[in-house]
Amino acid sequence: MFVSYTASVRDPSKQLQLPLLAPPPGGEEYLPGRCGPLPVQFVRHPRARRYLLRINTQGVARVTMPRWGRRAEARAFAEAHVAWIERQRARQLQRAEATRRIAPGELVLFYGIACPLTVHAGDVITRVSLGELSCEVPAPADLDQAVRAMLRGRAARELPTRLHTLAAHYGLTVSRVTIRDQHTRWGSCSPRGQISLNWRLVQMPESVRDYVLVHELMHLRVANHSRRFWVQVAAACPEYELARAWLRRHGRELL
Repeated sequence: MFVSYTASVRDPSKQLQLPLLAPPPGGEEYLPGRCGPLPVQFVRHPRARRYLLRINTQGVARVTMPRWGRRAEARAFAEAHVAWIERQRARQLQRAEATRRIAPGELVLFYGIACPLTVHAGDVITRVSLGELSCEVPAPADLDQAVRAMLRGRAARELPTRLHTLAAHYGLTVSRVTIRDQHTRWGSCSPRGQISLNWRLVQMPESVRDYVLVHELMHLRVANHSRRFWVQVAAACPEYELARAWLRRHGRELL
């Protein structure tokens, strides 16, 4: 499902015929938002007569451009509607949080494997297990909180080490690594070399997790999502498109 907003900017010349241009690999850029960068994609459509802004189910803004449209004009259009984008993303998050509850026996992804959640309830203590992870929580257990705490703990132990290992392999230096509960991004990289990672990376297959880590590391070389950036990603992770396809297909299955 898409939420859409259309612009009223129309073709000023009526005669201009530009070739259809494919977006760069990945196609993403970022807009400045009140709570952090907002991902946005720009695509050109041969039948579009105005700029069209949509938010997909992953919270990514997508600007469809008419064939006469200019990239700078499309970005300005998106920037003018940042508040609307943030409202739509907030509503998506609220709906997801209201409907997603974990139940005993439910299959939860752990490094790409669907593991059943087992619960052994006692009068005082409840033991919760997911694959090789387990914890004891006071009864009655808040399963959502318990499972997320287990996964986030694993993320805090493993992701920084793996990131530093990959950084050393590519001759890069990371100044700081933080594990966060990001709802719309798998990771982020600051100009100072500080990388934030979504704890949900431990729910992904290792190859997909490593792609996300490499993606953020390559931002230490190229700050934007230009074609030059994707060349760097492809050189470091030749099968990155498979990882991106997995994220598009299964990203919504993560907690």
